Amino acid sequence: MKVRLIDYTGKGQAHDYAARLLIFIKNTRLSQSEEELDRVMNQLSGAEMAQQLPEIAMTIRSSWEFINYTWMITGVTRAMTHQFVRSRHASFAQQAQRVADMSDFEALMPETVSNNGEAELWNSMMDRIRGAYQKFRNVGIPAQDARGILPTNVLTNIIAQFNLRAFAELVGKRENIRAQGEYAEVVRLMKEEVLNVHDWALPFLEPERTKTPALDKLLKEALGNRSPVDAPEINAALKELDLVKGTWG
Repeated sequence: MKVRLIDYTGKGQAHDYAARLLIFIKNTRLSQSEEELDRVMNQLSGAEMAQQLPEIAMTIRSSWEFINYTWMITGVTRAMTHQFVRSRHASFAQQAQRVADMSDFEALMPETVSNNGEAELWNSMMDRIRGAYQKFRNVGIPAQDARGILPTNVLTNIIAQFNLRAFAELVGKRENIRAQGEYAEVVRLMKEEVLNVHDWALPFLEPERTKTPALDKLLKEALGNRSPVDAPEINAALKELDLVKGTWG
């Protein structure tokens, strides 16, 4: 898996361009003028910015929608992207199995399969599917029909674009032990890429009010290698916790 931020608001501009733009947009409720734009973009001090950004992170989120990010994500499973593309306020462009020849596809083996000593059976099944797919293609069956035999964990590539508001919601919901491990890891890497270019975005993506590290540790210890889905009582507790945090829509 690889996650790379390929475009974002302010790319090629001053390092704090996006933060200043966000502050100006938020301040338009009080003053919208060329003079105010020039003041915020060129004269606002670092100290003033440091004061205003955390305040914006705690207020109405509509202004966040003007800050955008685009990632190229490769080597993830279709199982993960099936969940990923359900994000309503985002844009996606994905490798199309309808036209791409998947004769040499790769599939991710879940750790639960390998940890239970079933790697040989998994690999055997993948080889059989791969052979059947190649036979279908060789006899003229189009890719859009042959793809029906491919496994859900086949690896794929996708480009995703989120604005800051939508991405903050995604982080809150999916960088979470309730999410499937691969999905949580993708979101963690997406967040890491954003913070590499916009370190000021930390309070937007990791609000202090949602942090419960001691409780998270206890829940992970209780779960072990299991998914919360396989532990109904713990999953119910996590749902209550997410409701309190306000992170799960």
